[in-house]
Amino acid sequence: MTEPKIRTNFESYYNYNKLKDEDLISGGREDPFFQYIKKDIPDLEYDFYQNIIDEGIETIEQWEDAYVCSIPTTINCEAQFVEQLIDDLGYLGDSDSDSDIPEFLTSHINWQEVWDCELSHDYFALDDDSGTTHFFSRYF
Repeated sequence: MTEPKIRTNFESYYNYNKLKDEDLISGGREDPFFQYIKKDIPDLEYDFYQNIIDEGIETIEQWEDAYVCSIPTTINCEAQFVEQLIDDLGYLGDSDSDSDIPEFLTSHINWQEVWDCELSHDYFALDDDSGTTHFFSRYF
């Protein structure tokens, strides 16, 4: 299994403009925002793009703040996301001792429970038709 790569924020070189209604009506495929998202989601389809817009992510700046990563959709992809996120944030440490894990995690044995009880309020997931789940921060 390949581990998801958590995307870091970076300076954008596009002008941060809201999408125009006519761009959405025409399919948005020529829209710079649509093309920008395709850098992170190469197989982006318009229907999924519209789901992103419906979640309120309408500018490149919002995309950079919201998009976290994409992983293959599985029955436990939320748990995989949480474990990788917690590891990337450094909470798991380099040793096997429980002292490296914060108390709010030690009360949960199951990573799915961490998603359900702790992180689903801060992140959300969207599934596309290609079998990929995309994770986003709610704070953008």
